Amino acid sequence: MPATSFVIALSLVSGAFWGVGPIFSKLGMERGGRPTRATLIVLVVGATVFWAALFVQGAGEASVTRLPPVDIAVFAVSGIIGTSLAWLSWFRGIRLVDASVGNVLFYTQPLFATILAAVVLGEQLTSVTGVGVVLIVLGVGLLSLSGGSAVQFRLSKALLFPLAAAVFAAISNVVNRFGFQTSTATPLEAAAINLTSALPFIVGHTVSYHREALTTPDRSDVYFVCSGLANAVAVFAMFTALANGPVVIVAPLVSTSPLFTTALAFVFLTDVETVTARTVVSAVLTVVGAAITAL
Repeated sequence: MPATSFVIALSLVSGAFWGVGPIFSKLGMERGGRPTRATLIVLVVGATVFWAALFVQGAGEASVTRLPPVDIAVFAVSGIIGTSLAWLSWFRGIRLVDASVGNVLFYTQPLFATILAAVVLGEQLTSVTGVGVVLIVLGVGLLSLSGGSAVQFRLSKALLFPLAAAVFAAISNVVNRFGFQTSTATPLEAAAINLTSALPFIVGHTVSYHREALTTPDRSDVYFVCSGLANAVAVFAMFTALANGPVVIVAPLVSTSPLFTTALAFVFLTDVETVTARTVVSAVLTVVGAAITAL
């Protein structure tokens, strides 16, 4: 498989598994789970999976410590920005603004990522790629409204939180790509460093503001663990794609994840999800945008 096709395939696999995670999380919420607990479990599961994989390879901690401190720092910064700050900004945002508004703002992430990649990394952003990115953003934005809700943007500082989450996620993608260009870190090592560096912030936030999430295990946790496993696959596929291809291709294709979530929700959450004309239009825009970006 040519390198470009390999990167495209991995990006779409990542988007698909990012789309699977919310389905399990939704099932967990319906059984009494809490968003903060879900986030903590998903992150712990992901970090555990990557460290376990390193030890199975026979490398473990030695695999990471072989890297120069500056290389470790790059992926640690990416984890703090793209996981800790992005997630905390996102949760803060959805408490202050409507979820539909938050989704629309957050999924502008590919726009920021491609612009930053072009400016900071010198990646080529063609007009065709730009059109594809815009179509994906429009399609994903409509998907967040496919239930028929209307977006009412009120000028408020609260809007800065989901927008900040999008910017943090975009910066993280660019930092990861820079890390793979300048270090010998493997995607597995990078993912382990990334998620581990995010843990102290998420744990600290949970202990400080959401201690009720630190309860004894219950049946909803099984679904959050499944969500964590799906997200681990998504992270590994995305990191492998970024290790082999530009952000201007990877970020937009990974951001098609809501399309997969909607399709899976229609199948497995039939009592919650309905297909509307807006859903169809948004799906078409997203698919066409992804196709243009890939080509």
